[in-house]
Parts: sequence; C-alpha cells; structure tokens
Amino acid sequence: MKDIPIFTGEHGVATLILREIPHQQRAYVMLRTVWRLQPFLSECRAFCRMAGAESVYVTGQEDLSGLPFVHAMERWTCRRADLPPLVEPVDLTPLDDSNRETFRTLYNRLFAQIPNAATCTPQEVERIQREERAALAVVEGQIAGLAQWTDGRLEAIGVDSGFRGLGYRLALTVLHRMTTETVELQVSSANQRALALYQRLGFTKTETLSHWYDLTEE
Repeated sequence: MKDIPIFTGEHGVATLILREIPHQQRAYVMLRTVWRLQPFLSECRAFCRMAGAESVYVTGQEDLSGLPFVHAMERWTCRRADLPPLVEPVDLTPLDDSNRETFRTLYNRLFAQIPNAATCTPQEVERIQREERAALAVVEGQIAGLAQWTDGRLEAIGVDSGFRGLGYRLALTVLHRMTTETVELQVSSANQRALALYQRLGFTKTETLSHWYDLTEE
C-alpha cells in the first residue's frame, strides 16, 4: 500500500503513511496545514481505518494533548572520542545476497513492537545492502543479532532473546568503525531497553523530533 504525501481533506492537509497497514495494521498521520483540527482528525482517522488500519497515530504542531500520548521520537548524540573502549568486538557477517532474507526476517521479528519502526520489505533490504552498511552478529557460529549503520549514524541494533546483554558489545563494535567526530541515532522514548543502552554508551538526548498520539478511537 502506498503512502499519500499530500492528503487534502475538507479541513486540512496531511501526509498519510499507509505502507505499514499490510504488515502491522498501523497508519501514521503527519499534520501539515489544519483549518479545523477535530474535524480533520476525524477525516484522517476515517480514511486510515477504511484503508485497513487497526491503529492510527498522529503527529503535528497543533495541540494534540487531548489524545492519548504514545511516545516521542528523539535524536541522541555522542562524541566518538567519549565512547567506552572496545574490549571484545562482536563478529560481524556483512549483509549480502546469501543472507539478505535472514537479515530481513530477523529485523522484522526484533522490531515489530517498536513504535514507528518500519517493516523491512524485500525492496528495503535491497536498498540497505546497496546504500548503507549492515551485518549479522555471530556468536559461536549462531546468528545473535544485527546492526545497520552509516558513517556517523547508528540506524539499528537488535539482539535475539537468547543473547541478551550482547547489545552493548555489538553497538560498540559498530560505533568504533565510524570515523565522524560525532555519532547520532534516533530512538523512541518508549524503547526503555534501548535508552538504557545508549545512556550506558555515553549518548545524551539532543533533540525531540516529534510527539506521537493515538488517533485510533473517536
């Protein structure tokens, strides 16, 4: 299902993110210009529900405090020189044609419940392989997790349930491969496990990017 970059209703304009409906039955509304807030929220909700969304989330500059708050998307940064030393690196197997489907399946299993996490489609994993850096983490011959990054930006870190505690070493392994003075990432305020890991690594929150609210119910 395709997103609608410009959804024009009777009471406003928004961007509708619909691509997650087939995968997670979620839709996201990004308000752009609003003339009458409540009627326009109803328009957006009705359209997303008609498209098959079971859950609808909304963000925008308008006062949405009357809706249930879900989470905030935040930017966290750290000076690479302030990272803890890498004592025991994790073995990484780079993403390639032979393990692409394994990477995609693991990614979707690890991040399915994280707010605002996009499903990794076959097209998306091809893009990651082409444009970014990604790898499977391997411990004693077993796939233990995954990582995705660019130089200076940590895109994703995920560890399978049987290898809890590996995230710290895996993140450091990737971060120490970067060359920029400052490294950054985006994280949901609802992802408490990730927040604790990033604080331990020396990251601090530098910006709140968006607040998301539950628009599912009238």
